[in-house]
Amino acid sequence: MILAGLRVVNRYTTMGNAVVSGVPTIAMSLLLTMISAAAVAKPVYRPVAYASFRRSSAVYHSVTADLSSKRVQAKTIHVDGLTSPWSLVSLVQPAAAITGTFFAPGIGTPVADVLIEGELVAKGNRGSALAVDYLGNVSIIDRPYLRAVDWEGYRFGLRGAVRLISNGKVNPNPKAQRFRDPRIWGSASRTGVGITSAGKLVLMATPNNVTLSQFGNAMRSRGVVDAVSLDGGGSTCLYYRGTMVVPTGRGLSNMFVVQEAP
Repeated sequence: MILAGLRVVNRYTTMGNAVVSGVPTIAMSLLLTMISAAAVAKPVYRPVAYASFRRSSAVYHSVTADLSSKRVQAKTIHVDGLTSPWSLVSLVQPAAAITGTFFAPGIGTPVADVLIEGELVAKGNRGSALAVDYLGNVSIIDRPYLRAVDWEGYRFGLRGAVRLISNGKVNPNPKAQRFRDPRIWGSASRTGVGITSAGKLVLMATPNNVTLSQFGNAMRSRGVVDAVSLDGGGSTCLYYRGTMVVPTGRGLSNMFVVQEAP
């Protein structure tokens, strides 16, 4: 009998010069197909990936981006006034996006620096800053209240953030950074961005009410050694690949996003 290029002779199966004893032709054909498929199949690597976890009573959603990949680019996006997060992400089609810096209610003007393609589109000298240089490296800059950030050499950035973690230590102090709204140091839903010891970027949000220290400890549990907290509360939002993982019904004026090239 001849089937799928295999010929059975007595109790021997032959294929080319190879001879396998006692293997039925159909079984051999299936085995060869499986071996071939296993050899071809490779795990899909995504330099930007989502995960969620529970810590105490809160659920945290995080997106980790491998900044060493040439496919990954972090940036800030901004519009005049307020618009829906969906409209904001449609501007650049990112893999992930998170709420940016604080803004004036009603009009949406950011209360701190927002840097787009090397140009300041909003100004304000309070809090820590996220900065992205022209090589795609992300860093956190601390400056005293009313002391301007020198954005020379940076392509994207935003300021007005509360420092959460510094050199692996969770020690938020928004009052020292001259933040005045007591809701910032109370319990609220949170957003933040951090950097791990391996140089990976972590975007994290929780819709649950947590303190800054609780949020910082949650970020540190993911390997983050330096981090800031961004605008939260009713503005808390995290987007990942077509889904608002943590949605907000509030309009936003700026976001921090991560793009992933094919």
